[in-house]
Amino acid sequence: MLSQEFLQSPWVILLLIANYLLMLTIFFVQRNVGKKKHRYDERYYQVNNRAKGRTWDIMLVIMLITWPIVIIFDGISFAFFLLTILYMLHCIIFGVAAAFYQSKE
Repeated sequence: MLSQEFLQSPWVILLLIANYLLMLTIFFVQRNVGKKKHRYDERYYQVNNRAKGRTWDIMLVIMLITWPIVIIFDGISFAFFLLTILYMLHCIIFGVAAAFYQSKE
């Protein structure tokens, strides 16, 4: 299930865990500093939500472009099924979020 390179150097797991802990620490420190300086106002949330929506659209286009490229160069393999699962999750999450926010209005 795991790649040979990964099995030969399992210490990489510790580096990944340490990296995620560092990112989580930086996130919370930055968030606390931002709250103290009142950075998270109404305009911040409006701009942030628009940016998230646009990146969602761009990611959909990127996934649709990479799908045939993966099929051409790699064939029907793990990468293809991974992209397919990501695409399905992308669309399902979008549908659930749209239904949730539609019911709130």
